[in-house]
Amino acid sequence: MKELLENKYFHLALRIILGILFIYASFAKLFHPGDFAKAILRYEMLPVSLVNLQAIIMPWIEFFVGILLIFGIFRKSTSLLATASIVIFLIALISAYARGLDISCGCFSLEESSSKGDILFRIIQDFFMLAGTVILYLFSEKPKDKQTSPEQV
Repeated sequence: MKELLENKYFHLALRIILGILFIYASFAKLFHPGDFAKAILRYEMLPVSLVNLQAIIMPWIEFFVGILLIFGIFRKSTSLLATASIVIFLIALISAYARGLDISCGCFSLEESSSKGDILFRIIQDFFMLAGTVILYLFSEKPKDKQTSPEQV
């Protein structure tokens, strides 16, 4: 199992899949921040004064995390940021589910139609994404120490 978790091709596949998901999730939010702000409001978690800021910043974070994941740039930092983002999403989704809110999660679509089953599906999906980002963080390739050659001594 450890061989799989450390396999660079497995990491590449994880990075591409997660990167595409993050970028895809950001598109509707980037182009319709007002609708995304309404989706955030329905969670009843943030003060109204922070909703617009969140609606503007979060999609850009998702977009750039997706790009960085796909290209493998700053792998440790990017996977940590992706992990933190997913944890925040999970907290919001689980809270909404536990409180019985019948809302659209605003994850990949800003449509208002949804059911508790949709939120439960997104929670499960986010746990799989979380597992992927944690694997990338824990098992990503560590930079190798520079070897000093005899000429450098």
